[in-house]
Amino acid sequence: MSETMKLEQMRYMDTFMILYANLLHEKPVTCFTTNTEYPAIPSPKMVILDFIVGPLTSMLKTLPGNKAKTIGFCSGMASFCFTFFAPVEQGGRADFREKAAHEAQQTGRDINKVAEDMLHRYTDEIIQMPGLPKMYHWELGPQEANVLTTGFGGILWLILIDTYEACDGVIITSPEAYEPEAIAATHTKEAREGEEAQSQASANVRTFMDMVVDTFGKGKMLYISFGSMFWPPAPQIELFVDVLIEKKIPFILSHGSPFAQLSDAFQAKVKQSGIGLLSKWSAQQTILVHPALGWFVSHCGHNSTLEAVASGVPIIAWPLHADQPANAVNLTDVHDVAYELLEVRTGSGLKPIFRTGKAPAGTLDALRSEIREVLDRAFGEDGARKKAGAKALQAKVLSAWDEGGPAAVDMTKLLDMLA
Repeated sequence: MSETMKLEQMRYMDTFMILYANLLHEKPVTCFTTNTEYPAIPSPKMVILDFIVGPLTSMLKTLPGNKAKTIGFCSGMASFCFTFFAPVEQGGRADFREKAAHEAQQTGRDINKVAEDMLHRYTDEIIQMPGLPKMYHWELGPQEANVLTTGFGGILWLILIDTYEACDGVIITSPEAYEPEAIAATHTKEAREGEEAQSQASANVRTFMDMVVDTFGKGKMLYISFGSMFWPPAPQIELFVDVLIEKKIPFILSHGSPFAQLSDAFQAKVKQSGIGLLSKWSAQQTILVHPALGWFVSHCGHNSTLEAVASGVPIIAWPLHADQPANAVNLTDVHDVAYELLEVRTGSGLKPIFRTGKAPAGTLDALRSEIREVLDRAFGEDGARKKAGAKALQAKVLSAWDEGGPAAVDMTKLLDMLA
């Protein structure tokens, strides 16, 4: 998988550089798909690149005649990014490449494979990301590594580090109200797209949610989604749904991940319950603003987290990898607008949790008890308090774009770089 990814990325970058050369020299460009020719425009003053295509940063900087600023676009948690990309003297781990190179030289192994091992080598070190409680390092890997997180993670991480160091600035999607300390820490180092529901699946989702409001009332439904890539172990998700059916809590389960292989028996059970809807594609922003929704059960990917925060929806966190565990901690312990399921942890995640001093039992019985307790609290007085907190956080986040707000100020600084 890593070799295929590398070849595809090289092909993409070669094509990009050919087209960019035309833009740089103010020549027309032609769309490969439609064969439409677009007229020449002034040479770019700024190029915004997703971190995934980060090597383009260095390629652009060495291109003769190119004076455009290169800005990295990071759709990830600011706390997570700062901790792993900032210099060591500032509490970061920018020495990751240096350590990987040293180990590769000592062992004779390929640096990408060494980096892959290092990425999944969790320790008992105590870490603290800006604005978050202290955690054991192993808590950043609450689930066993799988095909999604192995095979290409090492080379990807090295690319991300190089990009972070090479670009002229970074656009981070986290609002200051959500991660104030992390944004402040990032500022010291560095000086939305909407969605439309346009399918039959969307119509089915809307019909179901309208039914929930008519039958159960407002704020009574759970929306469950782990994004388009991740998926928890089948016994865990099936147990969660069993408890929902037992408690007669209506729900939508989005299963867009290729790893979401739902058994016929499970699908039949959900259909027969009359209170559940399985949806391979879900218009998430549409669901998040519907009056039927009470809670969002999420893996806490950063995009989903920010969409929930911007919609004022509280979360039941079920993190798996990357910045998801850090988002879960920020939502539960810092902002107090979420509950985190701890008994879903596997692998290194079964070690003690620093902030509780306890280790998950790791059994389905323990998970069943935790799910029941969390749902009782979520739909009780404590949940109402967290919902109010989610609305307050929403207001702070949305006000960031008001005149003089932190987001508006930073956007002005970005545009000033064009002058």
